[in-house]
Amino acid sequence: MVWVLVVLIVLIAAIGGGIALLSKRQKTAVSAANQVVPGTPTQAPASWAGSHDPAPRLHRRLRDTMTALRTANALDDGTTLVLRAELEQAALSWDDRLVALAALPSAAAADQLKLATDAVSSIESGVAQYISAATQRTAADTTAGLAAARAQLDIATEIRKSLETS
Repeated sequence: MVWVLVVLIVLIAAIGGGIALLSKRQKTAVSAANQVVPGTPTQAPASWAGSHDPAPRLHRRLRDTMTALRTANALDDGTTLVLRAELEQAALSWDDRLVALAALPSAAAADQLKLATDAVSSIESGVAQYISAATQRTAADTTAGLAAARAQLDIATEIRKSLETS
């Protein structure tokens, strides 16, 4: 009878340990999937993964845009790498700003969320231009595409600066 009790205790402990391990792996996976740039922690809460509020939706757009940017990493060279890093930094900066905006009352955040939407759209356009430029066959086409991507990044930067001065 004692051995049955010992086996039952061991079985319960094993099940509890398995559940704890699965829970930890799930939290790690959710945290990694929430990152805008892999390996760079985000301040965005895990609850943003399914939220329909404006800031979480913009966060997911940034995350998905950076995923698209990573698909073009095999095409990176010396002329594109700096711009790629700047696009990632812009996305991270706007992601942090979105977390701050989400903490504001909705009336106070409305105008800033409109500007943030414009900035995210600009980053998305910049990434699209970047990918297009990185796949061009001629140096002139690549240069023109990178210039277009830089222009989109500059728009996002100007929007950020306008928020900082207001």
